[in-house]
Amino acid sequence: MRLVLFGDIHLYRLWLAPWQLASKRILGQTNLILNRRKRFRHDLLPGMIDQAIGLEPDMLLLRGDVTTTSLRREFADVAKALGPLADCVPTVLVPGNHDRYTFSASRSRLIDRMLGAWVPKRFPHTRELTDRWRLLALDAAVPRVYNARGRLGQVQFEAAKTYVESLDESQGLVVLCHYPCALPSHVHEHESHALQERDALRQVLENCKARVVYIHGHIHQPWHHEPGDGSGVPFTCIDAGSPCMISEEYPGGQGFYEIELPDDPGDELWVRHHTHQ
Repeated sequence: MRLVLFGDIHLYRLWLAPWQLASKRILGQTNLILNRRKRFRHDLLPGMIDQAIGLEPDMLLLRGDVTTTSLRREFADVAKALGPLADCVPTVLVPGNHDRYTFSASRSRLIDRMLGAWVPKRFPHTRELTDRWRLLALDAAVPRVYNARGRLGQVQFEAAKTYVESLDESQGLVVLCHYPCALPSHVHEHESHALQERDALRQVLENCKARVVYIHGHIHQPWHHEPGDGSGVPFTCIDAGSPCMISEEYPGGQGFYEIELPDDPGDELWVRHHTHQ
């Protein structure tokens, strides 16, 4: 089974109505004008979407932060930009903290109403990918005034834990969550930016009998690490980065990932990072 993974796209609109500035969005808009817009080239996205379509994937996984300040117009732009790919293959989108950027956007469930065909109706979301691979999608996005901490909550965490514990050695588990729960040893994550249940979730997945592939976003650094490669991660971890974010290392954007799940979860996982240099 071939999966295509897109990370933090962060589509944005530069102009806001005056009444929309009476919220946390004034901070996001200021950061956008002074910093973020200079590092994101969204004109690169259509080419990446065409490239992903050409791969003929079986599923698209979106790890959240598809918007910047969770505006209705931003969600509409996301639907238009990703539609050519997302409308032709099964798609799962887990919200990121920028997709529930304000309390009003969270209360009104704006992402669910605007992108409801891609966002699961309830979390944790589970489904069969193949006869031996399973998907576990988690929603850790909550609005915050001063930080970007994520939270699963006790009900979702316990339900996810019960599901993970039900799997056996013959199976594989793909976990999709905006926030990481295990980072390479060279990466430091401040507590104000982390998942509240990070350590507890890591322990649950470390004890999982099935093979675990953890796919996340939030940190704009593309990587793929395996246990034993010196990174210090206890299971496969993939961060596809931020597709349209440019730098000296990624002048054509950080791209996206393609993975193929082997029929036998114990076999090698095929992973490819697509970038345009």
